[in-house]
Amino acid sequence: MSGVYEALQRARQGGQSAIPLRSPQRPEPVRERPRPAVTSAPGPMAAELGSLLASVRPLVEGERGAVLHLVAATPGEGTSTIAREFALLAATAGQLYTLLVDANRSNLQTARGFACDTGHGLVELPLTDGDDSEIARPIPGTMLSVACLVAELSTSRADPGTIGGLYDRLRERFELIVVDCPAVGSGDYLELAPGAADGVILVVQAETTRPAVITHAKAQIEQAGGRVLGAVLNRRGDYIPDFLYRML
Repeated sequence: MSGVYEALQRARQGGQSAIPLRSPQRPEPVRERPRPAVTSAPGPMAAELGSLLASVRPLVEGERGAVLHLVAATPGEGTSTIAREFALLAATAGQLYTLLVDANRSNLQTARGFACDTGHGLVELPLTDGDDSEIARPIPGTMLSVACLVAELSTSRADPGTIGGLYDRLRERFELIVVDCPAVGSGDYLELAPGAADGVILVVQAETTRPAVITHAKAQIEQAGGRVLGAVLNRRGDYIPDFLYRML
């Protein structure tokens, strides 16, 4: 994950204007909100994802929130697990107001896992005069909220223009927006406006995905304007005995 900090800083300099969700009045700045007591512990992958959170933190400490895409080259590489664990870590140990967005409309397992209402989606907000608090489900004991990008039975499409505006609005309400994305190879990812996100993290299943497939996915993301900040190696096998690993 080397170079993530520098890439995040470069991404930060672009600057994007924010739009209120409901009215011309700006919402209360997220940094001025009182920090609730966090009573839940992060998930089992907290130790492995701690370095990613440390790399992302300089980006989220600015005046506006940051949008981070987590995406794999092909389906089945564990993106939803990494997105869920990373968002939970940020919202507990990281003490960040975090929104986890399930953007995989063909399989909303992340949203269902948090008992989120899949009948409503963030992309419908401009049409319903609602705000994120009416759709995003807060998770007790954490600073995490979870929402669907598009409602399960909705006919709406997540076109890049709409998504870019939505990201701007969410940046005012959350410090970190983690988007659980469909795989690049599914054909649906590019609708999520990679260029409007502050960065993209590739999720790679160890010893499974061919390097050529990863390289092609990275090229597609970059061609769409996305900034690939690094990669998370998922399901890595440990071939060194624990007692020896601790001595290294």
